[in-house]
Amino acid sequence: MAKASLKELQFRQKLTGNVSELHKKLKELQAELKDLEQETVDIKSLSSVTKQLIDSSIVNHKDKGVRIYAACCIADMLRLYAPDAPYNNTQLKVIFGLFVNELRHIADASSAYANMYYYLLESLSVVKSIVLITDLKNADELMTTLFRNVFDDIRPQQAKNVQICMSELLQHIIDESSQLPQEIVDIILAQFLHKHKFDNPAAYRLACDLGNNCAEKLQRYVFQYFSDIISTAGNGELSHKELEDFKTVHKLVIELNKSTPALLLNVIPQLEEELKLSDVTIRTLATRSLGEMFSEKTSQLATQYESTWKAWLQRRNDKIPQVRIAWIESLVDLIKAHASLSKELSEGLCEKLVDPDEKVRAVACKIIGEFDYETSLHHIQKNTLIQVGHRCRDKKKSVSKEAITTLAVLYNQAYPEIENGTKASISHFGWMVSAILHAVYVNDNETFARSHMTALLKLLETQERSKENGGAEEFEKKLESIVKVISDRLPDPVKSSLLLYKYAKIHDSTFLQLISDCMDSRRSLKEIRKAAKDVIARIENVSPSTLEIFSILIQRISLTLINSEVTSELIQNIAGSDESRQISGELLRSISPIFPAIFIDHLAEITALLRDSTFIGASDALQTLAEFAKQFPKSVPADGKAKETLRQFLTAGTVAQATDATIVLASIANNDAMCRDIAEDISEELDISSPDLLKNLAILSQITLYCPQVFESISRAVVAFIMKKLLLTNTKDQETRYDATEDWVEKSQLDQYSLSKLMGLKVLVNRAIVLLESDPEAAHSAVRPVFQLLWALINQEGELVAEKNTNAVMKSHLRLNAARFVIKLTRGRPAYEKMVAVPDFGRLSLVIQDPVYRVRHGFASRIMKYLRAKELHIRYLAVLMLVAHEPEVDWKSQVQKFLTIQSKNQAIDSNLMLNELTLARALHLLSNHPDFVIKVADNDEKDVFEGTLPTHSVQDLNLAAKYIEFYLDTMANAENISLIFYIASLMKTVRFTTPNDNTYNLYVLSDLAQYLIQERSRSHGWTLTSYPGQVKLPRELFTPLAQNDVSVEISKKIYLPIAWVQAREHKTERKPKISIERKMGQATKRRSRSPSPHSVEDMEDVVREKGVSSSSRVKRPKKAKAEERVAEEPTRKMASRAAKSKATVYKDVESSDEDSEEMESDHSSS
Repeated sequence: MAKASLKELQFRQKLTGNVSELHKKLKELQAELKDLEQETVDIKSLSSVTKQLIDSSIVNHKDKGVRIYAACCIADMLRLYAPDAPYNNTQLKVIFGLFVNELRHIADASSAYANMYYYLLESLSVVKSIVLITDLKNADELMTTLFRNVFDDIRPQQAKNVQICMSELLQHIIDESSQLPQEIVDIILAQFLHKHKFDNPAAYRLACDLGNNCAEKLQRYVFQYFSDIISTAGNGELSHKELEDFKTVHKLVIELNKSTPALLLNVIPQLEEELKLSDVTIRTLATRSLGEMFSEKTSQLATQYESTWKAWLQRRNDKIPQVRIAWIESLVDLIKAHASLSKELSEGLCEKLVDPDEKVRAVACKIIGEFDYETSLHHIQKNTLIQVGHRCRDKKKSVSKEAITTLAVLYNQAYPEIENGTKASISHFGWMVSAILHAVYVNDNETFARSHMTALLKLLETQERSKENGGAEEFEKKLESIVKVISDRLPDPVKSSLLLYKYAKIHDSTFLQLISDCMDSRRSLKEIRKAAKDVIARIENVSPSTLEIFSILIQRISLTLINSEVTSELIQNIAGSDESRQISGELLRSISPIFPAIFIDHLAEITALLRDSTFIGASDALQTLAEFAKQFPKSVPADGKAKETLRQFLTAGTVAQATDATIVLASIANNDAMCRDIAEDISEELDISSPDLLKNLAILSQITLYCPQVFESISRAVVAFIMKKLLLTNTKDQETRYDATEDWVEKSQLDQYSLSKLMGLKVLVNRAIVLLESDPEAAHSAVRPVFQLLWALINQEGELVAEKNTNAVMKSHLRLNAARFVIKLTRGRPAYEKMVAVPDFGRLSLVIQDPVYRVRHGFASRIMKYLRAKELHIRYLAVLMLVAHEPEVDWKSQVQKFLTIQSKNQAIDSNLMLNELTLARALHLLSNHPDFVIKVADNDEKDVFEGTLPTHSVQDLNLAAKYIEFYLDTMANAENISLIFYIASLMKTVRFTTPNDNTYNLYVLSDLAQYLIQERSRSHGWTLTSYPGQVKLPRELFTPLAQNDVSVEISKKIYLPIAWVQAREHKTERKPKISIERKMGQATKRRSRSPSPHSVEDMEDVVREKGVSSSSRVKRPKKAKAEERVAEEPTRKMASRAAKSKATVYKDVESSDEDSEEMESDHSSS
């Protein structure tokens, strides 16, 4: 009976004939074999075909179609005959040679036989027929070729099932092989090298799979691989090539530790032995390698290999400084990744701060400065930081320099929290400023002390007048505030405050004059010292009890380091040697913005130097003169020689020199005629091919600010040139100057024409700023085309040229500058702020998610700077919420800290609800965000707006949830959570003011926000109560819904898809039971102190109670549709994440050039 049920092969033809006939026969045979099953086939019926298939005329046929069909047929034969192959060893070797050769074509997806190549691959891997190759004699070369081919052919773009079959194919060989050829181990390990890892990530992932899935089998081969190389290194001095190979091996060990640590079971002890070798190079390399391996976040090496860990710790006391330095340099990532080890490591680091070798001490200081704020606060002991403070006074300059820099960096990181009064931060970092100043300034001359003493003197001068005018109470408040600021920085703040307040009550005009003399930058050092001595004597006579406090203050505020004599010396030095000129020039540039008055007696000296054509310090002198001219324009030298000298720099000087010279010339009283001549000459010469284009535009940008009436006489021609020629044209050099893969270079590396475009934008913006003050009506006409231009740059991603040939680098700079110029125009200028319409503002906000990190960083930095100074509309806080998906963790953390501090500062005036209303603005932005996609199903029913009911995917809602959670992280607290919940619910009582905006998104986000707020309240133990007050939503964004059936249904409807709630609750493994009933957005009162998010069951119950059928809710996407989805184009967030790898190149670069530009154009507004 069983025999009768077996199925015979029906194919009876001979495998001969021409190519076409043979191809047809093999195809027919393969189709029949494919459907046969091992259990039901009559093996005897296969014997004839089995022998024909291995005929050399077939397996070696020149036609690839014949070969692949034959290979597939043979693979089916092996499947049907399993476990015994119907071929001998020689025949199998020929067969597997055919398989290996044919599998080479698996990478060719466009081949007419692509399906057959995959069929062969799948058959060999699923049936495990490939393991027969391990039984063949002398098959090492064949296996090696197969491994090499697979790793060469695998590609990231290949289908996942192809990659899985490749992986399984190789795993079967490794598992079944009694002895793997060393070449195969070499091929696998080579994929972990840096070059291969990034050249072919699919091959790297394949190697990782093999390493993890076949770890037990591969461990001995990996051990032998490294053992051979390491033992060779320990036998004597290495040649250059051997040393390079040795370094490569250690890099390989580090990579294996990241991806397949199980392979290193026996290798780690070998590295431990390296730590004890006499060769310094090997010992250093082992120390660095183990340090990096211990630093992996998921690594457990320190506990798994305790002896290795202890041996590595001992390298901090190695007799060779080079090894000790290698140990120290490993600590940053190690302490960050493994906080549990921080105490032991911090103590070791503290020891190295007093190491006998200065290089070790310097590196130890430098490394501590590389920790972030949180790590320094929680994992670096205060004693270690204090030891860095001691190193500020180290006898070796290299050490003291690194120590001072480190303390400055740490204090800068901690300053927001110190300013906010965080006790832990104050204790841990607050002392650092004093340590730096004590090391740098012997007399402790603090600029802040001078500024507050100046404020105190001005206030005391008004004391009598305040009493007479009835302003005594206001005077007392100001006095108390200033005294507190000063006394807080004195040794005993409480005592100092009492004594200062006591002396302030004594109206002593002589004292006030003497204090002013101590801070007078125009006085000589001798005069300043005499004034300090006299004021001390005066205090001793009038109020001896305050002498101690004032002695410290006088010492700090006296200009013993910066005074007229020092300035004269610096001016002379900028004409001296290179070293002294550079240092003196740097000091002059630092002093001139702070103490411009100090140069009033040295103007003739500076102008005399500028007349000398051989003077090489002209840039420093001109910048100093320009800073002076900004503050004291009436005192600028106005004689003919001085003017002519300055004018020469406009033609013969650099761009920076011409800029500063223009500031001085434009500041001179009654000099409009010369400025007009300059402006007219430039306007006539404006040409995109001019070599002086950048310089000419820089000159015009300053004339715009400092001599606006002159610029207006030529404005029509200049504006037309910039907007119609400069910005709409690219040069050939611009098109090819940068690599196609580059999307950013620093501004200093831009070509002259690109810089000219940015300068042209600056001219337009400066003009609009100045016109608003002088002629508001003309300003509105002038700024409209400027705004249109800036919006075009933002909307078109920096491309204005018709030919679309602007390079990516320039487009990035144009996008950033356009966005920054928009907020520059609007900051502190309500008239311009009103001109930024809601849709335009939405597009502007997306710049913070630009694919280029430096664009995102530059835009967000400027927003934070203006918000911190309270110069920008509060709606920009909502823009910062879009940083929630920022891929650069450090930068995202900085923005988050800024928002947290801002929220605390704004909470002082709770009546304005600035923090809470930011949620409404953020939800408006998210509702119109291009990534918040709505999908519409044809069979869905109509919603309350008589349109098709849209639906959002779980992925879209998760992305949106991250924004809301980011807002809650920075703005929410127990005190305002009820108000925030109320505002979130109010979103369902309004519609968008702007026509055509999709309000449906807002209702979805409203439900989403309420869910997340309840979830947050429950997890933090916050009480949600009904908010009793009223909230006025931004009128430019929202309009109340009419009170009718539609508005009632909107308020009742649950827009949050059940699928998302289920996924969320499954993720958090919570199933709370609460109701989400609402009354027009009001939060319902609850007995429980910690409200819970909606459960799926409760949501369904509420829907039924409100009379809304389940079909009226958002339906889940059908499974078929989900499977049919193809990869989408990168969204803004996806593009932003893709930019992460490039971001690190630029992330730590200063943007001081951008800030200095801003200072120039802020003159008129200040």
